[in-house]
Amino acid sequence: MLVIRRAKPEDNESIGRIHLRAIKEICASHYTPEEIEAWAKPRSPDHYVESIRSKEFYVAEENGNLVGFGTLNQTSGEVEAIYIVPEVARRGIGQKILRKLEERARDLGLKSLHLNSSLNAVPFYRHSGYELQRETKHRLSSGLEIGCVVMKKEISS
Repeated sequence: MLVIRRAKPEDNESIGRIHLRAIKEICASHYTPEEIEAWAKPRSPDHYVESIRSKEFYVAEENGNLVGFGTLNQTSGEVEAIYIVPEVARRGIGQKILRKLEERARDLGLKSLHLNSSLNAVPFYRHSGYELQRETKHRLSSGLEIGCVVMKKEISS
């Protein structure tokens, strides 16, 4: 059974594994090996803890295993991340995480959400009602820039 729940600090290692696997195995279809290598640098074990504590951070748990996560920055109105493990792709889990983030955004009084979509995720977000604003570049911590697409959605109740 799938459950979408608030992330806890002790979820950070599983979240890190999901993040790296999604980049390496899902995003690789649209990015060069050099871009994937720079993007998929392992984070410190505590990398996610601050976001878990300060943002709307949710995980998808199925049969006791974390299979995805999503983060909403409630201050800026940005969907900062949605990642799932490859074996659950195309099962609607990413959609359920996104709907939870949108629900929380409405509860918090936000009228719209924006995000920087990876190139491979543009169809996912378009299907969810996000509109393309412009193509841009995202600078990774290594300094390398990768292509992405700024998208936006009105979410009034």
